[in-house]
Amino acid sequence: MQNKILSNIESQIGNEKPHFLLAISGGVDSMVMLDCFINMSNQYQFSVCHVNHNYQENALLMEKLVSDSCGSNIKCIIKQILSSNITSNIESQFRDLRYEALEEARIEINADYVITAHHADDQAETILMKILNSSGFDGLQGIRAKNNNVLRPMLNISREEIIEYANMQNIDYLDDSSNDDIAFTRNYLRSEVFPNLKKIKSSIHLPFLNFQKRVDDVNELINYVENTLYNSDSFNQSEKFVRIDRDIFLNLPVLVQLRVINNLCYKEYNNSFSKTMIREMNDFFRKNETGSERKINELTISIDRNDVIIFKSLENEIYKEVSAGENVKDKDFIFSWNFEKKPQHFNNDCNIEFIDASNLNNELIIRSVKEDDQFPPLGMKGSKKVNKFLKDKKVSSLNISQSLVVCNNSEIIWVAGYQLSDKYKIGQNSTKFAKLNFLRN
Repeated sequence: MQNKILSNIESQIGNEKPHFLLAISGGVDSMVMLDCFINMSNQYQFSVCHVNHNYQENALLMEKLVSDSCGSNIKCIIKQILSSNITSNIESQFRDLRYEALEEARIEINADYVITAHHADDQAETILMKILNSSGFDGLQGIRAKNNNVLRPMLNISREEIIEYANMQNIDYLDDSSNDDIAFTRNYLRSEVFPNLKKIKSSIHLPFLNFQKRVDDVNELINYVENTLYNSDSFNQSEKFVRIDRDIFLNLPVLVQLRVINNLCYKEYNNSFSKTMIREMNDFFRKNETGSERKINELTISIDRNDVIIFKSLENEIYKEVSAGENVKDKDFIFSWNFEKKPQHFNNDCNIEFIDASNLNNELIIRSVKEDDQFPPLGMKGSKKVNKFLKDKKVSSLNISQSLVVCNNSEIIWVAGYQLSDKYKIGQNSTKFAKLNFLRN
């Protein structure tokens, strides 16, 4: 038993010699783990934390058992949870509060890792619960042996082995009475389902451990392909957007596609999508043509020629009043304007425009494009919506979302960098002029 635990710890953290915080409940699993660590005290420094849920009938007895077992030689921290504050989803809330308490204790004593006594039967129960809940592939991941600051070095040890060790070593422990309540799915599986499965296969935990190993292998492969994509020329990411080569993306295995979409939308942009929504997004990439877009929450997913672009709507709309001669610098652009005695010769620089300034105020406005913005594009008699104009010019959804207009009061003079208003073009009778300068960073 000790050798297994020692070997598992070494495989998880290598040759580190950290300070461990053992999560000891008083049940047989954790008390066996405590005994093993006491016997390995020359190998690792460790302390103990007991979380009293104040829910079990024998909660105080379990707290005393843990405290007495530590004696004066092992530092023992007791954390309390007020069960009266928990009203629904008891199992889940207790778990979250328990890990919060353990992390708090870890920080208090400056320990490196929390160690729990989850074992092979716990793993089997967890995997079966996820299968029954129709979890997607990512959701089939069982209990992780190492998850941030939490280690679980007993996941390949069965409950049968643990009880046998406890009996041989005469280890005192108490059963958690709340585990008898079969209203909880895990307890039902433990008391009603797995005993029957063991009639078919005595070592029923082994197929589940093998299943977890296969899931881990597939996850490793997915991670490799995913990272290969991220490091390729087919993938481009900035603070504002993610651009992926559509053909390359669609030729990836579906599981990789789903992982990429989920990671980009959830991890990068903090949008949580259901499995159905993620699959719908994948279908959108496959079926739609250039210019197509789909909005989900504050995200826009668009197709731009051969690329898929995912970007987040601007958190803050831009609105700046700019006086003549003033130079306005933003993180995304630079804008300035001034009156001129005469226009210079026209060139092909789309970031500079000369306009008729007959009706200009001494202050112009540069702002974000609004949905209902309209203007008469140069050379046209009628008005056109700015967004429609840009789409017709084959401007990507990403660039449209970041487009700006320069206004004289409420009237649009210039879609910055794209098109001048016909109303402000220089004519034969123009006597006053202004120069507009716009540069996007």
